[in-house]
Amino acid sequence: MNTSCKLAPGVDAQRLRRATDRLVLGIGALLALAWPVTGLADCVDTRKPTAAEADFHSRAMAALVAALPPVPVGGKLQNADSVTALGQQCQGATGDFNLQATRFYELNYRKSIVSLAMNATKLPAPTALSAAYGAASPRRSAGLRVNNVVWTVSGSDSPLRQALVDSIDRARLQAMVGQPLPSVADSRALAAQAVPATVAAGAAPAAAASTPGSPATPPGTEAAAPSASAPAAEPIKDAVDTVNKLRNLFGR
Repeated sequence: MNTSCKLAPGVDAQRLRRATDRLVLGIGALLALAWPVTGLADCVDTRKPTAAEADFHSRAMAALVAALPPVPVGGKLQNADSVTALGQQCQGATGDFNLQATRFYELNYRKSIVSLAMNATKLPAPTALSAAYGAASPRRSAGLRVNNVVWTVSGSDSPLRQALVDSIDRARLQAMVGQPLPSVADSRALAAQAVPATVAAGAAPAAAASTPGSPATPPGTEAAAPSASAPAAEPIKDAVDTVNKLRNLFGR
């Protein structure tokens, strides 16, 4: 008896792709929530944040959230923004907290994540989907100044992901390094002026994209159907890559 299972192209494969897209988002959210907790794991005694720490944290988070690309035209938020909160601090250390803002996007059933971080302990290697400005900050925000800013875009390859990559204001992020942070009000005003991107349409069908003189498909012949496993492989790889990037970012 044949026990093999084949996915129906366009139906089951699409469901699997959506499920793995959700896996990427879920992993990012869980790791983002875990960082503040793990940061206190080595503390023997804790204390309340100082007024200077609270002010720096508020300004930093407002600046990061304001720099996140707005939701593109026709898209929506998959989840509420994830931002790191300021909790109890370690005795004997100043500014030993994480600063990260993450936004979850969805358009045409495709999902992508944009994360912005400040004062990361380790910096990722630059790629088409991430970059860092400044130097690594092993003591995080000690000194309460901006030592580095990191941006990362993740998710399966899609026009949405590319539009988000193009929307990253690299010059603005780089200009934050070594400079005083704007007030919370100024950052919010800047965010209100952001213009949503318009996502390009998907690739045209192969028949419409054929160039003059190229051999046409013989009448009565069906084009080879894509492998049902192909759509699933890419998001799964993205999930693994996202985990590794987020773990390395703060040295966890």
